[in-house]
Amino acid sequence: MRVTESMMQSQFLYNLTQANANMQTLQLELSTGKTLNQPSDNPLAVSQDMAIRASLSETTAYSGTIAAGQMWLSNSSNTLQTMMTTLQSLQSTVLEGLNAPTASSSARQALANVAQSDVSNLGQLLNTKVENRYLFGGFADQVQPSSYALSTGTSPSGASGSIQYTVANGIQVSINVTATSIMQSTPSGATQDLQTTLSNIASDLASGTNAALQSDLSNLQANISQVSDLNASVGARQDRLTALQNQLSTYAQTLSTDKGVIQDANMAQVITQFNTDQTVYQAALKMGASILLPSLVTYLPNG
Repeated sequence: MRVTESMMQSQFLYNLTQANANMQTLQLELSTGKTLNQPSDNPLAVSQDMAIRASLSETTAYSGTIAAGQMWLSNSSNTLQTMMTTLQSLQSTVLEGLNAPTASSSARQALANVAQSDVSNLGQLLNTKVENRYLFGGFADQVQPSSYALSTGTSPSGASGSIQYTVANGIQVSINVTATSIMQSTPSGATQDLQTTLSNIASDLASGTNAALQSDLSNLQANISQVSDLNASVGARQDRLTALQNQLSTYAQTLSTDKGVIQDANMAQVITQFNTDQTVYQAALKMGASILLPSLVTYLPNG
C-alpha cells in the first residue's frame, strides 16, 4: 500500500495529540499529588477507592458511637463509686447504732439524722445529669430517678430500659445502668432491695432495735455488693469498648494506607515519566518538521 503524505500527517498528528494528552495527565498528577482525578483515569481503582471511602466513613461513625458510649459509662462508673462511698458511710452509722444499744433517744435520733443525710446524698447522685439527661433514668431520662427509686411509687415507663449502642456491624453494647437496677432489685443473699433497706435504716436507728439494725446491716452489705457488681459490669463494658476502639483504629489505618496506595501518585516516578514524555514530544516535533512538507508543525514550539 502506498503511504501518502496525507497519511503520514494524520499519523503524526495522532501521535502528537496522544503524547500531549499523556503530558497533561501527568501535569495534573503533579499538581494534585493524586493518580485518580476523574473516574475515567482508572475505573477499577476508582471503584476500589469509593469502597474504601465508604468503609472509612462507617468506621468513623462507629468510633464516634464508641466514644459517646465510653463517656456515658465513665460517668456511670464514677457516680456508682461515689454511691458506694456514701453507702459505706451509712454502714458505719448503722454499726455505730448497733454498738450503742443503750444510747439515749436524742443520740439515736442524731444517728438517724446522719443516715437520712446519706440517703439524701444518694438521691442527689441518682439524679446525676449528663448532657441534660438523667444518667440513671433509662429511657425515662427526663424524670428524676430519686422521685421513684427512693420511694415505693410506680416507676415511669422506660425507667428500666437498657440503652444499646451499635458499636460495630452486628455488635451492640448497653451503655447505661438504671436507678431501678440500683435501688429496686433484691440481690442474692439479701431479703430486700436497697430502696427498702434505706427506708428501714433511719427508723430502726431512731428506735434502737438491735435485731432490726442487725438485719439492716446484713441487707445493706448485700446491697453494697450489688452496687459494686454493677460497677464491675460497667468496667467490663468499658474494656470491651476500648478493645473495639483499638480494633477500629487499626482497621482505619489499614484502610487509609490502602487508599493511599490506590490514589496517591508516586511523585518521583511521575516526574521522571513527565520529563521523558516531554523529551519524546519535542523530538517528535522536530522529526515531523523534517519529514513532512512545511506546515503548521514547523511553527509549533519544540522547547
